Amino acid sequence: MHAKIDKADCMFLISDETMYQFQQLIDELNLFTLILPFSEESYQRSVIIFDIWYLLSTEEIDRISNPENTMIYPIRKFLLDTIKTFQIRRYIQLALLENEKLAFICAIYIYLKQEQFLVQKLADNEEVAADFQALKGFSSKSLRPYYDSKYIEVENYPQKLAILQSTILKELQEQLIEFEQDLLHDYEQAIAEASEIYEAVFGLINDWGGRVT
Repeated sequence: MHAKIDKADCMFLISDETMYQFQQLIDELNLFTLILPFSEESYQRSVIIFDIWYLLSTEEIDRISNPENTMIYPIRKFLLDTIKTFQIRRYIQLALLENEKLAFICAIYIYLKQEQFLVQKLADNEEVAADFQALKGFSSKSLRPYYDSKYIEVENYPQKLAILQSTILKELQEQLIEFEQDLLHDYEQAIAEASEIYEAVFGLINDWGGRVT
């Protein structure tokens, strides 16, 4: 994973302290990132995992969305909104709010399950699958410069990116109408697997001194 993530790319308004905290977790828990497939284009993947980690480990009342990135990263917003609808078991949810390591490991497992779901469902439509692969060509860097005023003066509008994302987003919305429960089951399985791994390495998730009800 990238140890350096620009907080401006996150789907939430993030403090420097929070970003530093996450980067420390990358260093401390690097072993757990080894389950991620090797990729030279991993910047966007790291930002997505950060978004999931922050969503899991922060109370809703304390989360502030980044309105600009809603436009720049509509697919990420859509998938984060889907994660929000997932009902995590209460004792695990409470643990996630208190235990940043558990949240970090869960974020990695959720990302992997979600990516597997996307690849499988988008593969049914060859055109969309090709667009999905084309979008991955942008995953080694931030998309924000394409929406910068200097870029727009040259290209008018990042048309290629807009078309790719809108096509994929439309397909995802249609797929979720039919397969939402499958994706939610994947999230549940991801959290269960991550919790088991955490307990195998660090002990029971309710033994860290946090809240349990």
